[in-house]
Amino acid sequence: MTTTSTGAGVRETACRADASAGLTGVGESRELSVEQLSTLGAWQAAVRSDVGAASDPDSGEFWALVAQVAEAEDEAEAAQGPGAWMDPAVELAAGLDTAGAGLGRASLDADELVRVFDAGVVEGLEAVGRVRSQLTGVCVALAVQAQTRGLHTAVGLTLLTWLRQRCPWLSRPEAGHVQDVARAAETFWGKDIAQVVIDGATGLHRAALVARTMRRLVPVLTVEQALDYGGIATAAAVDLGISDPELEIVCKKLVIDLLDDKPSDEAKETAQGLRCVKRSPLGRGMTRFTVDAPDTDAPLFDAVLTGPLAAPAPDAEGNADLRSPGQRKYDALLMVLNRGLSNPGAPPSSARASVMVTVKADPTTGKPFGAGVVNTGQILDAGQVGKFACLGDVTPIVLGEHGEPLNLGRTVRLATPGQFKALMVRDGQCTFPGCDVPGTWCDAHHLIWWCRGGGTDIVFLVLLCPRHHTLVHDKDLMATVAGSIVTWHV
Repeated sequence: MTTTSTGAGVRETACRADASAGLTGVGESRELSVEQLSTLGAWQAAVRSDVGAASDPDSGEFWALVAQVAEAEDEAEAAQGPGAWMDPAVELAAGLDTAGAGLGRASLDADELVRVFDAGVVEGLEAVGRVRSQLTGVCVALAVQAQTRGLHTAVGLTLLTWLRQRCPWLSRPEAGHVQDVARAAETFWGKDIAQVVIDGATGLHRAALVARTMRRLVPVLTVEQALDYGGIATAAAVDLGISDPELEIVCKKLVIDLLDDKPSDEAKETAQGLRCVKRSPLGRGMTRFTVDAPDTDAPLFDAVLTGPLAAPAPDAEGNADLRSPGQRKYDALLMVLNRGLSNPGAPPSSARASVMVTVKADPTTGKPFGAGVVNTGQILDAGQVGKFACLGDVTPIVLGEHGEPLNLGRTVRLATPGQFKALMVRDGQCTFPGCDVPGTWCDAHHLIWWCRGGGTDIVFLVLLCPRHHTLVHDKDLMATVAGSIVTWHV
């Protein structure tokens, strides 16, 4: 390579190097002839002249020059061969700069767009969709790197907040989608989910839905199941024949199939593992909460949402309640929450939600046995019925051989306020080994289940948090009370 000390300096040296590479071929080294150097110098002078004359990006000359430079770069790259090394950082910056310049050319004002024919408008929109898909792919790829390197944690931010600071044009839901996919990319089951977005094979919101669904399912799946489920959901996300609502159905079906494929006991454990509350901002002062409750807990929600607190309540003057059913249910739920949170240091002072459970009677003993049916139509197995018998106001209706009511449960089977205070003094917290949930959040559990003939005496009552209350009934565990000591036989 020959260098000169002209005014162009390093720039001219680089041009000569590129030209030399193109003229001599890869791996060869020979000096250019005087004639070749003269031709190259004339070409450089012409380029400098063109740049001076076509410095306006709105001019046709400018874009002709851009095309000429791009062609020269392609020729130089071809001369280097397919194995030539390229600096990824340079390629990233150059590619985005070129994309930005191209979009700048396509940014027409209203007066210019009005002269575009209908076909051009349609083709333009389709092209914008393709470009946007590519840009989203680059965004996700960079976000995956940020997540992996911990760029957000280095400044004490979540990935979502960090993304919104760096990309203010991202709405909160969009940034959340990017975060969901980026987090999935770090898992053994989620690499393909991120890759289909990077490749532009599916939309970001569709991949995020798959990522969120899989994140819920994985804790109750084996490795093989997680890979299979992830593959099914990802394939559905890239299938253009599956609409967004249909993709949501596919994701829900994965949850249902997971529960259906398991035996009863495993299905209950799986349902407990899938319980969740999701929060999503709607904007303009509204937030949406979505609750997925196991069947064992659903009747309690039903009792609040359909009970007396949610009934129409005329005002003091007798005027009709103008609240919609949905508003009444919301107000009932909020009232229950306020009751629990307004004075967490005190024992319950009001009855719980009312749930009616119908069970059959054993013809030989007259005692309730077997499955029960909640007033909402939901079926509970015997263990679940036993759990609800510890809760109030659960009213068990025992049916005879022909379905006739034999007796009605009474709230005297529940711990009275005085008994609950005594349990607070004796137990203080959940009595299950290793649990320290305060007693104010616990249930009074019958050591000898009420449905098995147990009484509501203080020596047969212990405090259990809702989680361990469910476990005790599911596993049919027993404890003994000696003075103030509760010993569980686990």
